[in-house]
Amino acid sequence: MVTRAKRTALLRPLGSALLLLALAGSPAAGDVLELYGDENVGTAGAQFLRLPVGARAIGLGRAYVACAVDGPAAYWNPAGLMRTPGLTNLFFSHVAYAADIDLEYASCSWRRQNYGFALSGSMLRSGEILRTDEFHQEGTGDTFNANQFVLAASVAKAMTDRFSLGGTAKVYQENLDDYEVRGLLMDLGALYYTGLGDMRVAFAVRNFGPDLQPGGRPPAAGPGYAAPLEFQSFQAPTSGSFGLAYTWRLGERTTLLTTSDFHHPTDASESFRGGAELGLAERLLLRGGYETNRAEGGLGAGFGVNLARDQWRIRLDYAVSDMGAFGTIHHVSIDLSPLPDGRRRR
Repeated sequence: MVTRAKRTALLRPLGSALLLLALAGSPAAGDVLELYGDENVGTAGAQFLRLPVGARAIGLGRAYVACAVDGPAAYWNPAGLMRTPGLTNLFFSHVAYAADIDLEYASCSWRRQNYGFALSGSMLRSGEILRTDEFHQEGTGDTFNANQFVLAASVAKAMTDRFSLGGTAKVYQENLDDYEVRGLLMDLGALYYTGLGDMRVAFAVRNFGPDLQPGGRPPAAGPGYAAPLEFQSFQAPTSGSFGLAYTWRLGERTTLLTTSDFHHPTDASESFRGGAELGLAERLLLRGGYETNRAEGGLGAGFGVNLARDQWRIRLDYAVSDMGAFGTIHHVSIDLSPLPDGRRRR
């Protein structure tokens, strides 16, 4: 049982954090954040690593660092691997972007009493791209690809029954025609349940590591120009997120999840993310969310359906996001986990 003194001690720092978030969300503070972040735009490469996965996360406006206790936990916050709904979890996600570009993501996670593990991978497929030059602006008749891949391994540790830490090591590879970029990057995350309902606080930092650099030698620069001996290196798109989430009981079988993140990337303006999920009869989930300081992709909405079939718990998710000039982007994902023996349908 949480005593009044413990409740006060927990609410005081949480209240201060919420107050700081509210003050920072004021127009004046938002202008400062936007101006500060805009100075760093274009300073990092490997933007594929910033593409979000999971239709539920998109529907919640990407405010997901404290909600990542399901299939895509390895991507958003590896500490959440200790809170997945099943001892084993399978997750698949698909996004169809503009210009026939597809993003695929899959993960398999499992946990025991004190440790959780996950293997995951993602792939961005560009499709066939027409090769052009100064004499053939409509294409030379030849094509090439620009594909990107990530393979990752994650581990989480339950420090107490409420607090867990997690980390991910991932190998990133980008192929652009005959050139290749490869690097080793890391993610770290923390997740803490306060004891007030399911209120949780989380933090994650993603994609930190050494600078990335294409291999091989740059092509000739033309007559009168000296070709450099190697490509210029660039930093990875490192980002940090702090989030809060809480589920409100509106009725016997009606819930409302509210979640918010403060997101700080190294190569773009800071933003605030917020979302809500209305749960009806533990079956239908309606979602909406928004991210500030984003000209494209800030608005998201979607729904999910919880199913239980034979020996499996299944959640199907769908979301749409507004990408401005790129149109509406559709996201679909499926989250699977075996039911405990006592809940399996015979």
